[in-house]
Amino acid sequence: MPDDVHSPPSAANPQIIDAVGRSTSFVFGPNASAAPTANAGTAIAYQKVAQAAALAVQDGTDYQRNILSLSTVAQGKALAMMFAEKSVSPYAEILLLAMLAAIGATITVGQIDSAATTVASTFPKS
Repeated sequence: MPDDVHSPPSAANPQIIDAVGRSTSFVFGPNASAAPTANAGTAIAYQKVAQAAALAVQDGTDYQRNILSLSTVAQGKALAMMFAEKSVSPYAEILLLAMLAAIGATITVGQIDSAATTVASTFPKS
């Protein structure tokens, strides 16, 4: 065991050094070393906001996928019942509502995407 446990290793993996350098450059910009006033707290906050925005978009996509799956099943069943019973009512209303649910889910996910983009793009980066 070395005498000083807090001393850095004598040789660091060049891949690790490159990865840290690239991450720093991405967060603080290409002139990160020239900007000693760069605030790591702000960068971390921005990263968290971007991550939250990405999760919101992902959750919205999952929501849309689930609604579209349910809507497809409901539409198919409504059509099958129309043909089986040779009657349009009440299945036309069910078919229409299922179609509207799919349209509503698409609009909802679009609004989520727009809001997430606005939050991530307007959050202060420095």
